Parts: sequence; structure tokens; C-alpha cells
Amino acid sequence: MFVFMKKYRKNILCLISCSALLLFSSCSTQFSRFQKQEVSLAAYTPKVVLPAQNIPLPATDFSFCMPKAALEPIVDPRIEITQTFSPREINHLVAHDPALFKSGNKHTINLDLIVDEDFAFPLPGAKVISPYGGKRRGHTGVDIKTVPNDTILSAFDGVVRMSKPYAAYGNVIVVRHYNGLETVYSHNSKNFVKSGDIVKAGQPIGLTGRTGRTTTAHLHFETRINGQHFNPNIIFNLKERCLQRKRIVCTKTSGGSIAVRSVS
Repeated sequence: MFVFMKKYRKNILCLISCSALLLFSSCSTQFSRFQKQEVSLAAYTPKVVLPAQNIPLPATDFSFCMPKAALEPIVDPRIEITQTFSPREINHLVAHDPALFKSGNKHTINLDLIVDEDFAFPLPGAKVISPYGGKRRGHTGVDIKTVPNDTILSAFDGVVRMSKPYAAYGNVIVVRHYNGLETVYSHNSKNFVKSGDIVKAGQPIGLTGRTGRTTTAHLHFETRINGQHFNPNIIFNLKERCLQRKRIVCTKTSGGSIAVRSVS
């Protein structure tokens, strides 16, 4: 019995030893394989495709957003004026301008487009002694004064329509301008111009006086559109003796009168 047990224990020990040997051999094989895999991974070099150098940019054409030609400057339209006027235009203060409203019932004058060289105050340094309307009912212009026989200047470029003695106005000058306005200068002691003369802004056209119905030497100055008078203060800052830098809209009504208003 003892001999059997001893032999059995010896077999058990042998079996355990064999199992341990097999286990160690298996682990060694797995470890060796893992090491090979690590070496293989470490040796791997990825193939990265780099972008090509000096890639040409696509041609860019911005001509589609550029103006085809230089922009035209904004100019105020000039109205053609004849130098040969009808007998009525030469002899009467109130006369219609046949070219003014022939294309519609509205006429606009942009005073902001008039440069300083194209404008002159009729009496530089003068002061207003009687406003439009004024104390005298129906005063159709403004009375301005400096000294007797002071030089009267044309307010804008234009053509002299009328130059003669005329009733209570005394010696009067009417200038028709290319912007559609007419300006009136009266009570003059002397007129330098005649009907049909072309005048420039700032050109001397006469001397102040007291001809006609007046009590003192001064210039009676009017602004008119198509024969109708309106407040000169719409066109001129009479206190500062300069232009009102606004647009003047003149509308011919169904009754034939002209509504004049300024627009900022």
C-alpha cells in the first residue's frame, strides 16, 4: 500500500511538472510574438502625400464689376436763349419764356451746382432797405442800397432781354439766364447794355440811381420765372449776399401760374 501511494505521488508530481513546462512554453511563445509585432509596428513609416509646390492660382478677372467708362459729371441743364427777342419781350417787363416749360410742367434749378465764378450779388456790400412784399403791398422785389451811382452786376450768365425806360421802374434791365431765371434791375441812372447782349456773372451792366418812381437812389431787384415774380430770398441769402445752396422747384399749375419752392 505504501509503495502504491509513493508511486502515485510521483506520477502526480510528474504531471504537474509537465503542465508547468507547457504553460511556460506557451507564454514564452506569445511574448516572443508580441515582441515581433512591436518591432514591426515601430518600423512602419506611413506614406504621407504632400501637396504640390507652387500651385498656380486661377485667373481672376474683376472687369465685370468695373465701370465701362468714366462717370459723367452732374451738370445743371442749360436752356437755350435766343439773342433775337420778340417785340413784346423787348418792350414789356412781363414776358413768357417759350423754351422753359415745353417738355413738362416742372423746372428744377440746382443752386448747389453753381460755382462761385458763375454767380455775383448785384450790389456787393449792399443792404436791404425794403424786403419782398414789405410794408408796401405788392412789392415785387427787394430794394438794396449802397451809394449813389454804384456799379450793378449781373447775377448770372445770360442774355439781356430788355434795356430801356419803363414806367415806374425808370431805367430797367431784364436779363434772361441759362438756368431759367430772369433778374430785373431798375431805377438805374445809366444802363451799360442793350437787348441781345450776352453778359457774364459779375459783369457791370449799369449804375444805381433814382429814375422812375422812387424817393432815394437804390436798386430795385427782382427774380422772375416765366414772367412771374417771386421772393428773391428763395434764391439768395440777402443778409449774407450769397446763394441759397438748395434745389428750386418751379411747377406750372393748370391755371398757368408758377409755384416756386426750395428743397434742401
